[in-house]
Amino acid sequence: MLSFLRKLLHQETDGVAAAAFIVGAASLASRLVGLLRDRVLAATFGAGDVLDAYYAAFRIPDFLYNLVILGALSAAFIPVFTEYMETRTKEDAWKLASRMLSMVSVVMAVACVGLFLFAPQIVPLTVPGFTGEKLGMTITLSRVMLLSTFFLAMSAVMGGVLQSLRRFFAFSIAPVLYNIGIIFGAVVLVPMMGAVGLGWGVVVGALFHFLIQAFVARGLGMPTWGALTIRDAGVHRILMLMGPRTAGLAVAQINLIIILAFASSLSQGSVTVLNFAMNLQYVPIGLFAISFAVAAFPQLSRFAAPQDAASFRKALHDATRMVLFLILPSAAILIVLRAQIVRVLLGAGAFDWDATIRTADALAIFAFSLLPQALQPLYARAFYALQQTWTPFFIGVAAEIVNLVFAWFFYVRFGVAGLAAAFSISAWVGMGLMFWQLRRKRGSLGLRSLWPSYGTAILGSIALMVSAYFARTVIGTWYPLRTLWQVSLQAGCAAFVGCAAFIGVAILCKSPEWRELSETIRRRVWRRAKVTEGAGEAQGV
Repeated sequence: MLSFLRKLLHQETDGVAAAAFIVGAASLASRLVGLLRDRVLAATFGAGDVLDAYYAAFRIPDFLYNLVILGALSAAFIPVFTEYMETRTKEDAWKLASRMLSMVSVVMAVACVGLFLFAPQIVPLTVPGFTGEKLGMTITLSRVMLLSTFFLAMSAVMGGVLQSLRRFFAFSIAPVLYNIGIIFGAVVLVPMMGAVGLGWGVVVGALFHFLIQAFVARGLGMPTWGALTIRDAGVHRILMLMGPRTAGLAVAQINLIIILAFASSLSQGSVTVLNFAMNLQYVPIGLFAISFAVAAFPQLSRFAAPQDAASFRKALHDATRMVLFLILPSAAILIVLRAQIVRVLLGAGAFDWDATIRTADALAIFAFSLLPQALQPLYARAFYALQQTWTPFFIGVAAEIVNLVFAWFFYVRFGVAGLAAAFSISAWVGMGLMFWQLRRKRGSLGLRSLWPSYGTAILGSIALMVSAYFARTVIGTWYPLRTLWQVSLQAGCAAFVGCAAFIGVAILCKSPEWRELSETIRRRVWRRAKVTEGAGEAQGV
């Protein structure tokens, strides 16, 4: 058994489709565990002060992590490390990785200590609506969670190595272990330590996240910490490339902090409701969009290096049409079954009906921007593969300005729903600008050939919504819908009928996406056949 697990963890993944399948399957497991995590938190604490403080406490650690780590990983480390592996010796590539690990570890350690010391002065600026015990709890949790940021930073470098070497399994299951750690904190540590146990659960999850990836990376030859220097040519390149990406992430994180400040001044539980709605709407994005973006990124980087424009466009086109085909019905389900989804997944214990309705309303608004949110990670990685990292930065700044302007006008009148609406509007603006710039820089992206896929997905999504609404209404007249199982039955049957209608439309329209998706699933699940490598195989999860 141990040898099987070791082989599975170290096995190289062939092709974008196979990689997307593994990332998607692991993402599904992570999302399911994440939903269990949210249900445990909602049932235990409800939409009240404890969870408001818990989610607010993430902002400072997340700001640091996104600012220092994601800039280097997403924009710079993977393309440069991949280039080293293909054009230089493995020894040079490993030396680059170890030096980046050393730099990340030292920078994050110093930053975490600084933020720990000044948390009482910084945290109140992010949550001006919090006072007294609620503010004190937020400061304490923020300090504890900074340790998780240190582990996640080292884990991110390990994850970049695994992605570059196409070892997607360990990279993909790390978030599952992270969520398990959070559940452990809520179930085991909170009864022992109080609310601060939530923060220590995050630390435990981050440690698991790091250890699983470090184990595989070390087995592949990853050395320990290397010399701390910026004079190395590869390290210098990564730092130059990560500059605009880091600036863009800083803008995005500042935007989230401002939105949090808006939410903190609303009624009790608003921060919790906003976070729960965002977590739920992110499930299909993480399952489909991120899976394809992560799986396609190394290949886009390889195609961009020799300026292979045709292969680059094809890889981007294939991933885009599959995201369209999968994300539109997901948005339809979230809209038509929003209340049922929230009630089934979160509606237990202290999470009352008022919190359910507020979360469902925000979820429906987020769902209208699911498509642009799903395409942005893919388009952003296309720019990173081309090493044009300033373009996503300027687009991000424009979109965040739109978000803040609309949030300012909406939040007083519409509350959390207004913040969700502002976010959705900015997502459409950001996606439109990204597509325009990609087309301007790389020429035609095959937009005309996407229309049949787009039309089939829209027609199928309409059929899904109509049939699911009808099934929901019929079942609602049969049962009083007073218990979890009755609401689950209504949601499950309506979703099944709606998905059947969508698949029926796809079959009638002879959708190539449905054919490729079903073939990929059959190969990976039933036949376990090896999928040949190539951009044309980026077809489904």
